[in-house]
Amino acid sequence: MKDIFVAPKQNKPHSHTFSTFSHYPKDVSFQTQKENESIILFLRSHLITNLSWIFIASILIMLPLIILILLSSFELDFLSTPAAGRFTVVFTLLYYLLIFSYVFLSFLRWFYNVFIVTSQRVVDIDYSDIVIHNIALTNLTHVQDVNYTQSGFIPTFFNYGDLFIQTAGDERNFEALSVPKPREATHIIGDLTGKSHLNLK
Repeated sequence: MKDIFVAPKQNKPHSHTFSTFSHYPKDVSFQTQKENESIILFLRSHLITNLSWIFIASILIMLPLIILILLSSFELDFLSTPAAGRFTVVFTLLYYLLIFSYVFLSFLRWFYNVFIVTSQRVVDIDYSDIVIHNIALTNLTHVQDVNYTQSGFIPTFFNYGDLFIQTAGDERNFEALSVPKPREATHIIGDLTGKSHLNLK
């Protein structure tokens, strides 16, 4: 699988691999980054957003054991024949392979869906599966408005929300969903766009 962004070698990293909010990260780069372009803000969805698929995977992992316990309690011994035993082994292997695929793809979607703000551009990397990803970019000078929403007890308690960036003209708008510290991120991007607009004058 081709890396969407890579971490260059450094003696002293400034953020860890699973960072969800990094201001001025020094150990992150991406494919289309320019030589004179520095990364100001690196975002990905809050860690707590992974709990939904982790919970589902945990239930699915335990489900066969629960079924076996129920069958034993009703004294149903349909696995006693060799044919039934072989079928059960094959079915179980396929079942857990599907669960592993679900967990693996869910993790990749979280890990590779990132939102980057540089000294020049906004970069939105959307990852859908192993072979398909989309990279959208716009210059900071095209950003017209930055705002965020944070509603509900859980997002407020864990301090994450949805970040929205409106661009000029026919360019697509950008959104970073369930990112940590949305208010701080909004201020950082707002300051950068304000400075970029002043530089045009």
